[in-house]
Amino acid sequence: MLLDTFPATDQFREHARHATVIPVGAKILADTETPVSVLTRFADASPNVFLLESAEGGEQWGRYSFLGVSARATVTVYRNDVVYRHGIRETRTPHNGAPLDVLRALMKPYTLAELPGLPRFCGGLVGYFAYEMIHFFETRVPNNLPPERPLAEFIIPDALLIFDNIAHTLTVLALAFTEDGEPDALYHAATARVNDLLATLARPADTALRPARHPAAAPAPVHAPGHFTDMVQAVKHHIHEGNIIQCVISQSFVGPAPDDLVSLYRAQRYVNPSPYLFFLKSQGCTLIGSSPETMIRLDGRTACLRPIAGTRPRGATEQEDRKNADSLLQDEKERAEHLMLVDLGRNELGRVALPGTVQVTDLMVVERYSHVMHLVSNITADIEPRHDAFDLFQSSFPAGTLSGAPKIRAMEIIAELEDTPRGPYGGAVGYFSFDGNMDFCICIRTAVVEHGRLTLRAGAGIVADSDPDYEYRETVNKAAAMSRALELLRPRPNP
Repeated sequence: MLLDTFPATDQFREHARHATVIPVGAKILADTETPVSVLTRFADASPNVFLLESAEGGEQWGRYSFLGVSARATVTVYRNDVVYRHGIRETRTPHNGAPLDVLRALMKPYTLAELPGLPRFCGGLVGYFAYEMIHFFETRVPNNLPPERPLAEFIIPDALLIFDNIAHTLTVLALAFTEDGEPDALYHAATARVNDLLATLARPADTALRPARHPAAAPAPVHAPGHFTDMVQAVKHHIHEGNIIQCVISQSFVGPAPDDLVSLYRAQRYVNPSPYLFFLKSQGCTLIGSSPETMIRLDGRTACLRPIAGTRPRGATEQEDRKNADSLLQDEKERAEHLMLVDLGRNELGRVALPGTVQVTDLMVVERYSHVMHLVSNITADIEPRHDAFDLFQSSFPAGTLSGAPKIRAMEIIAELEDTPRGPYGGAVGYFSFDGNMDFCICIRTAVVEHGRLTLRAGAGIVADSDPDYEYRETVNKAAAMSRALELLRPRPNP
């Protein structure tokens, strides 16, 4: 049911005088659709597709889901340059050790027309940064990624489908870029694109959770347990020597990928619902993840960090749940680690914030998820006018919860001990919007699929009294959520 179309022709012409990106759209009633049912219609239609959604949380976190169905352009960061692909045109720009400056320059020409009623994201750069991107912010930390591997991959979408999960509506947007032609021709092309997307939506969706034709085995650790426990002992030695206080060490799990990645996303979404759920398909790889943790967010001029540290399982009963929450709140070790990360977050925001605006608005609040509960804090600040989203990102990347403290020394030790690059793990997934906003989560609980192979990593925060065998089991348990998702895709006999 069509509810609205926008803007009118004369309004489009007026927007074209001041803006360089103009959304043209239609709003329909979508009470029989879900973001996943729509994803099934578009996932195979383009090499660049994404779905960003939230399966838990209230209106503030989970109201909108964003589906990008095709790319106007792609941006890939390598060790020495940034590659911009638009149609058949490819441009390589040396970044001279400052890739964020190139991304900022790419975004600078774009100004988004302000249309009433649209959510905070209506286009921009959508993708991920690998953990090794830190090398360009702190050169003491080596870049262990091979030169052919991307340090970041981004999509600039030209069409978006935006679900309002409260109002049960779907907004179909085609983005008109004024550099492409005259306003009337652009408006005609954009409305035609919207109509094409509406026609695709009118077709039935294949929503069956398809069992894998070739069931994938659970991802297995790349190394024997002794390799990881040796790393833990090495970290503890550094701690006892006074080099660091804490360090997050990780290991890789590898296995064959299932043939249907949308079904894997659906299974992961069911097994491990989280505030940040993403299906990110680019030409380099596909990321399927369910992250609980904001890395950094910018809304207007207000920045937000939400460190998570400290975990307990959910109780089988309400009484057991309260008992586990009380245990978490009273655990001195968990509290000390969490406060260390809060201090780190305050310091990182302070680099770009207006003096006196850094505030801890929530401190060590227990947040409950489907299978676990965490200690969560919320830190906000108003950033200085001379800084933008890229400065804010650089000031806080990577998250302290995936590195350690002191942060730089911990990352140097990670580079020494881990014998394979992290890639997307410990990096960030999210977007820089055309209007200057930003939202990135920490890339954890994420499968990276390349060339038929599924890789994921899991880590553990090591402190002075950590038990190596316990920390090894912790990483295995974290990786088990993906194994449970894969299990759902196995064919089952008829009852």
